[in-house]
Amino acid sequence: MIEIPGYRVLRPLGRGGMATVYLALQESVDREVALKVMSPTLLADPTYGERFLREARIAAKLHHPHVVGIHDVGRYGDYFYIAMEYVSGGPVLHDDGKARDVPFTLRVVREIAKALHYANSKSFVHRDVKPDNILLREDGSAALTDFGIARANDSSTRMTRTGAVVGTPHYMSPEQARGRSIDGRSDLYSLGIVMYELLVGRVPYHAEDSLAVGIMHITQPLPQLPAEYKALQPLLDLLLAKEPEQRLQDGAAVAAAVEAIERRLERGELAELLRRRPATTPTLALPTIAPAEPRGSRAEPHIGRIDAIDTAPARSGRVAPVRRSGKGPWIFIAAAVLLLAAGGFALWRNQDKLRALLPRTELNDVLARADGALAKGKLSGSSDSARELFESARVLDPDNDIARAGLRRVGEALVAEAVAATQRRDFAVAHARLADARALLAGGAAVDQAAAALKQAEAATTEVSGLFDQAEAALAAGKLLDAGGAIELYERVLAGDAANAPAQAGLRKAGAALAAQTRELLNQGKLDDAASRIEAIARALPNDPVLPTLRAELTAARASASAALEQRLKRGEELLRSGRIAGDGEDNALAQFKAVLARDANNAKARAGLAQVARALVLQANAALEQSDPTAAERLLHQAEALAPGSADLAAARGELRELRERLEIAASRPILTPEQQQKLASLLAAAEKAARDGNLVLPPGSSAYDQYRSALALDGRNAQALAGLQSLPQVARDQFNIAIGQQKLDRARDFVDTLEQLAPADASLPTLRARLAESLLDEAEQRVAQNRPGDARRALEAARGLSPANPRLGALEQKLRELGRAADGGSR
Repeated sequence: MIEIPGYRVLRPLGRGGMATVYLALQESVDREVALKVMSPTLLADPTYGERFLREARIAAKLHHPHVVGIHDVGRYGDYFYIAMEYVSGGPVLHDDGKARDVPFTLRVVREIAKALHYANSKSFVHRDVKPDNILLREDGSAALTDFGIARANDSSTRMTRTGAVVGTPHYMSPEQARGRSIDGRSDLYSLGIVMYELLVGRVPYHAEDSLAVGIMHITQPLPQLPAEYKALQPLLDLLLAKEPEQRLQDGAAVAAAVEAIERRLERGELAELLRRRPATTPTLALPTIAPAEPRGSRAEPHIGRIDAIDTAPARSGRVAPVRRSGKGPWIFIAAAVLLLAAGGFALWRNQDKLRALLPRTELNDVLARADGALAKGKLSGSSDSARELFESARVLDPDNDIARAGLRRVGEALVAEAVAATQRRDFAVAHARLADARALLAGGAAVDQAAAALKQAEAATTEVSGLFDQAEAALAAGKLLDAGGAIELYERVLAGDAANAPAQAGLRKAGAALAAQTRELLNQGKLDDAASRIEAIARALPNDPVLPTLRAELTAARASASAALEQRLKRGEELLRSGRIAGDGEDNALAQFKAVLARDANNAKARAGLAQVARALVLQANAALEQSDPTAAERLLHQAEALAPGSADLAAARGELRELRERLEIAASRPILTPEQQQKLASLLAAAEKAARDGNLVLPPGSSAYDQYRSALALDGRNAQALAGLQSLPQVARDQFNIAIGQQKLDRARDFVDTLEQLAPADASLPTLRARLAESLLDEAEQRVAQNRPGDARRALEAARGLSPANPRLGALEQKLRELGRAADGGSR
C-alpha cells in the first residue's frame, strides 16, 4: 500500500491505465475520500505531473451538486495525487450489464447534462463522459467525475505522441474520433451514448478494435431504440447527431428536454415507457406513475357547478303526482320554490369552500408528495421536487391555498440553501437557488439580503484569488518566511476560505521547500542554522507533518557530527604524536584541529590540540635555530604565534632567533682566517665528510658530521662547504636508511629515521620512511611467528605499531600471535 502524508490508505477501489483510486481517510478532518494517484510510469513525460496538478487545481474550483468535489491535490515523492469526494452509491450501470428503467435513465441524463452545462460555462470540456465516470451517491443522485484527469491529458485534442486520439472509443463523438478540436457538444454526444447504454444494456457501436469503433461513430446511421422507447428516440437523435450544429447545443437544453419528458410521464401521457422490458430487471425501484384518465372519466368524486343543479336530468323512477286541490298546495309549492332558491344561492356563494370539503384524491396525493419532498430538502430541479409537485397541484387547482403556501415555503427554503451555498463558497449553486427563490417569492427582503451577502462573498473570493496568485508568485520566487511571503499569503487566503484546497496544497509546498532548505543546511554541516530554520517552520506551520522528521534528522546529524569531530580529534592527536604537525593538505595535526573548530568553535580538545601544535612548531623552530637556519625558524615561529600568541616558549624562541641573527652578522664581519685557522677548518670539513660517509651523522657527540660542520662554521660562518654539508645531512640520512632497509638492518634503519627527525623534523619523507620500516618490521614479525618465536614477533609488531598505528596488517598479526599463544598453552597442558 502506498503512503502519502496526511492520508491513511484503507483499500484500493479501482485501477486504470493512468491512475489507481484508493479509499483513504483524510486524517486532519477524519473524512473518507477517494484518493486518486497517478501512475509513476507517466513521469517519463517530465511535464505530465505538473499538468496533472495544474488541471486538477482548476477542477477543484468546480462546485456543483452533480460534480464530484475535489478536496486536495498535491505531490509526495513520485506520487501525484487528488483527494476527491468519496461517492459510495454504486455504479450507474449494473454489474451484469442489464438495462436500467426509464425514470432512472432520464434522471441520470438530466443531472449529468446540468453538470456538463455548468462545467462548459466555466470553459471546461470533460472529453471522457462514460458510465465509469458517472457515480451514484447514497441518495441515488448522479455525479460526474474525472474532470481533472481528463483535462490534464491534453488541452486541445488529446492526441498521443503517435497521433492516436486518446479517449474511450465507444463514447467518442465523431469529431473527437477524427482528432478535431472539440467543445461541450462533444460531451453531449457521449452522454447520448450513455443514455442508449442505460436503456438497452449495451453500446450502439461495437467492433474488434478501437479504430473500427471510431469509424462507426463517423459513418453508421443513428442507433434506434427498441419500439417501446420510441417516445425517447427524438431526444436520442438530438444528442447523437453526427454534426455538432445539429445537436442540442448545451446541457441546459438537454436537461429541459428531459424534464419535459418527465412531466409527460407524470401526467401519464407516456405510460408505455414505464412498462418494463422482459429482458431486463431494473435494480432501482421508482414509484409507478399511474396514467391520468381522460377528462370526464376520473375515478374520484366530482361535481359540476352548484348553480346548474336545477338543470340536472331527473333520476329514473316514477314521481308521485301532486294533487292540486285548492289554494293550500300552491302556497306550499311557492314556499318550497323560495326555499330551494335561497339554498341554491347559498350553495353558489360557497361553492369553493364546499369543493374543498369534498374528497380530491389526486390533488391530495400530489400535495402530500410535495410536503414529503420539501421535508427531505428536494426543493427544485427534478420532476419529484417540492416545487414541481406544488406547481402540479396548482395546475389541478389554481386557487389552492395549500399549494400557494407550499411554494412560498419552497422559496424560503431555497433562500436558506442559497445562504448556505454562499457560506461554503459554492457561488454557482447560490445564484441558481436565488434565481429560483426570486421566481417563487417575487423578490423580497430575504432574497435581497441573500443576494447582497452573495455579492459580498464573491468580492471577498476575488480578493482571495488575488492573494492566492501573489502567494504562488512568492512561492516560485522562494520568498517563504519573509513578511509578505508565501506562507503569510496562503494563510490569509485560508482565513477567507478555510476549505481552499489549492491554498492548503500551497502551504504544504512551502513547508516542503523549507524542509529542503533545512536538509541542505544539514548536509553542509550548518547545524545551528538548521536548528534555527526548524524553529522558524514550527512558528509558521506548527502542524506541518515534516517537523518531527526534521527534528529527528537534526538530532541524527548532531550525533553524526559529534562522532566525526571525535574521529578528527583522534586523528589529529595521532598525527601530532607521529610528528606530522603542519604542512599542505589535511593529513596533518594542524589541519585536523582547525577542521574541528570550524564545526565547533568552542571545542576544548581542539583548542588544546592547537596549543600542542604551537609548542611543536616552537620546537621545530628551535631545531632550525640550532642549524643556524633563521629563515625556517622565522616561518615556524610565525605559525606558532598565530596559534598561541602569548606562549612563553614562543617568546624564548624569538629571543634565540635574535641572538642567532646577531651571531651570523658577527660571523659575517669576522676577519680573514689565519693559515692555522684555515688548516683547522680543512681538517674539520674532512672529518665531517668522513663521519657522514660512515653514517655518524649526529652521534657520537663531538665527532659526528653535524658537530664537525658546526665547528667549521664557528671558524667561518659563511663557509659554503660547511653550509652545504649541513644541508645535505637529511639526504644522507635518507640514503643510509635505504641501505639499511635493503640489508634488513632494521635497528640501523630506525636509527636513521630518528636521525632524520632530529635534523629535519618537518621533512616530508618521514611518513614514507616510517611506513616502509613498519612494513619491514611486520615482515620480520611474520617470520618470527612462522619460527614459533612469539616474543621476537611481539617486539617487531609493537615497533611497527609505534611507526604506523593504522597499518591494516596489525590486526591479522595480532590474531596469529593469539593463536600461537593458545597453541603454546594447550601444549603445556
